[in-house]
Amino acid sequence: MTSVSVDWLADPPEPDEEQEPKRFYGVVTGRVINLMDLMQLGRVQVQLPFIDDVDLSPWARIAAPMSGPACGVSFFPQVGDEVLVAFEQGDVNVPYVIGSLWNGFAPPLPNIPVPDSPVRTSYSIRTLTGNQLLMVEAPPMVQILAPVAAQSITMTNAGTAMLSATSVSITVGGATIVVTPAGIQIAGATLTLAATTALNLSAPTVNIAATAVCTITGGVVNINP
Repeated sequence: MTSVSVDWLADPPEPDEEQEPKRFYGVVTGRVINLMDLMQLGRVQVQLPFIDDVDLSPWARIAAPMSGPACGVSFFPQVGDEVLVAFEQGDVNVPYVIGSLWNGFAPPLPNIPVPDSPVRTSYSIRTLTGNQLLMVEAPPMVQILAPVAAQSITMTNAGTAMLSATSVSITVGGATIVVTPAGIQIAGATLTLAATTALNLSAPTVNIAATAVCTITGGVVNINP
């Protein structure tokens, strides 16, 4: 049998640095380069300029205000966006996108008034195409805006709700109300108009037609008084 001597007093071998993951304890800026996560885990691929290895472009999960099984808040950065990245226990191979950053090439939201006091009074969520949710504190207002044909819904603190669009359609079962610049159309199996004080119909021409029976009743009925 061949004996092998071991020098127990010798220094332990140095760890193989190539096997050790690169670590960085802090946050860095990165750039999103890919959204096509084939594993569908809610990730984006990020490029980290502070790392010398140009081949290291890991997939990063997105930190969201709320997430769960098929639910949560879904706001993803776009390709080219600058993002703020942190690493799990410093391992640069396990990054997390914890936020997005504006910069000179991607400035803040347009059409947001500059605050005239130290307190900001307006908040907005806006997509690339211009779909926008605007909330104003003073005076209180909430507005939903779609850029196509300048459609909007505005609600104010005066209890007023305003809807602006080229046409508005409300459908409930077989009943519909359609509002267009040409007029208003109401259709349904039954149409009931009731008022506690008065019901006024006024137009240059008023047509009333019934295919079966037309009944007009009242305490006093005046025709061409």
